[in-house]
Amino acid sequence: MKKIILTLAVVATLTSCRSSIYSGTFNQVNQTQTVLNSSNFEVLGSFKGSATEKIKTGNITNREGIISQAKTKMLENAKAAGVELTGSRALVNVTVDFIKTSKRVNATISAEIIEFK
Repeated sequence: MKKIILTLAVVATLTSCRSSIYSGTFNQVNQTQTVLNSSNFEVLGSFKGSATEKIKTGNITNREGIISQAKTKMLENAKAAGVELTGSRALVNVTVDFIKTSKRVNATISAEIIEFK
């Protein structure tokens, strides 16, 4: 009986643990139509933001995701250049790059901000 209980305890302990997985996607949320044969928008600039995190196997509950951190830094860089994402402005040509090593993961977001006229 003790062997069964011990075996169940070991199985429950080992199957309840898993390592953290770093992955994500960044998709187009807005469906904005851009007509390229007329000048209905102006490119305000290209901006980039990046974030790096150490890979840990612990619990990451209530933490902001690395893509969100990189996007926040990109918008801060745009604001420092005098461009804010307000009104009829939108992010276009958004790219997300990941670099993952055994100890760290890095996400870099680059995008252009345009303003519709």
